[in-house]
Amino acid sequence: MRAYRDQYASVIGKGAQVVGISTDDVATQKRFRDENQLPFPLLSDEKGKVAKQYGGTVAIIGLANRATFVVDQDGLVKEITTGGDAINPSGAIAACPVPKK
Repeated sequence: MRAYRDQYASVIGKGAQVVGISTDDVATQKRFRDENQLPFPLLSDEKGKVAKQYGGTVAIIGLANRATFVVDQDGLVKEITTGGDAINPSGAIAACPVPKK
């Protein structure tokens, strides 16, 4: 998340936004956001509904898998990055459309 924080201006410059979603509870999300000085919202998906819809859970144990999704304005997923590659925001930023002037 710190990499997304550090490159947040690039995301905004593409006309995009960052939203972190985790299966952690709200208090944990708030603490994490504050500790890491994140300029974007974190949402709690405690029951894992969003993670399951996006195939973001690890089979058998049901925990959320690290993933980055780039979703266009029509709600279509353009880019999916998972695992360790999801830590680096470069691919997600590159997949964002250039804003129209």
